[in-house]
Amino acid sequence: MQTIVQSAVAAPPFLATASGEGLTKKPGVLRALADLFCLRAEPDDEEIARFRELALRMIPNADPSTLIYVASRLARHPHAPPSVLAALMRADRPCALLIAEYALNLAFADQIGLARGRDDEIALALARRRGIGGDITEALVMRREPAVLDALAANREATFTRAAIERIGMFARRDGPFLAKFTTRAEEPLVAPQDFLRASSLERARLVLAARRAHLGKASAPVARDDVLAQDLRDFAQTRKWDAFCERIARVIGWDAPALEPLVKDSSGEPLALLLCALGCSHQDAVRVFLCCEAPIAHSYPRVRTLADMVRDTPPAAASDLLEAATARRIERREARAPQPRAETQDAPARSLPRAYTPDVRAQLWSADSVRPPRVKAPKTASTSASAPSRERPKAAVLLRRG
Repeated sequence: MQTIVQSAVAAPPFLATASGEGLTKKPGVLRALADLFCLRAEPDDEEIARFRELALRMIPNADPSTLIYVASRLARHPHAPPSVLAALMRADRPCALLIAEYALNLAFADQIGLARGRDDEIALALARRRGIGGDITEALVMRREPAVLDALAANREATFTRAAIERIGMFARRDGPFLAKFTTRAEEPLVAPQDFLRASSLERARLVLAARRAHLGKASAPVARDDVLAQDLRDFAQTRKWDAFCERIARVIGWDAPALEPLVKDSSGEPLALLLCALGCSHQDAVRVFLCCEAPIAHSYPRVRTLADMVRDTPPAAASDLLEAATARRIERREARAPQPRAETQDAPARSLPRAYTPDVRAQLWSADSVRPPRVKAPKTASTSASAPSRERPKAAVLLRRG
């Protein structure tokens, strides 16, 4: 039976017959095509492309009952083409409600668009969707509709971000039992911090966000900024001397240079970003280092910007804790020390001051001002006094009135 179905789906004569202008307007052809497609649990790319081409040509001419039938069959298929689902949603409103709630392969962009759209019924159907993600629930929470919030509370398989839960707390701060339904369902990282180096970029980003949330409101000692260390790291990165780069960091945190190579030469760059953050590097220094990395990082400006923002926004204590959990090694945190005043004696000369501000020079200047000879005015000649107009100094009363 399976071989017959496979041959029927992939047979060129059937596709050639179905692609005729007369058969594309018959509702039975679209139903038969959807049935044959759904019989294949894992169709290949060629079959999906053929079904998508034929279905998009038949959907505009199909009647509502056929559209509902096809939508109900494709909604439960994990490989249904998203473009066909979108065409069914545009063609018929009941199909849109059905696909928004039950379609397994509905595109993420379509879900975001439905969550932010103006249709309340479709948003309510999307809130009842099984396994809905945190980004979609956050967009639904922003609608501030009681029916949508009730549907999200009843959806036990929905996950929520911390931001969505905080907004729900603002909307329903006086309803304690309703708020308690969301507080225990926050979206947590998929992996443990110990598996940070083996995780994907998305899971690493979620781990970093979780570490930031864990350090919110906690007092942490500032990390001393070492300009000499930052300059050395920039020089080694620009000259591609990564071994010297690792040795320079190893002398600071007390590690071995071979233990730092997997962190520095990681293809995604998150371990290096956390390492620079733990050392107290600035945002500009991190950008210069990332621009000198290998091709996967340096050739992607959005990637460089993401890693530099991670260095800027992550607390150094959180970065150190995450690296310690991932490598099972202790990082020596360098706390900022207040500058100590120099011990100077009364007999020692003030070498740091300029010569004009030393006590001896100041005394000489004061004595010179006190014994300065009076100015000698040149005598006025008769020709000068006759030609030039007399400029008498105004009296004190006139100065007071003017100023």
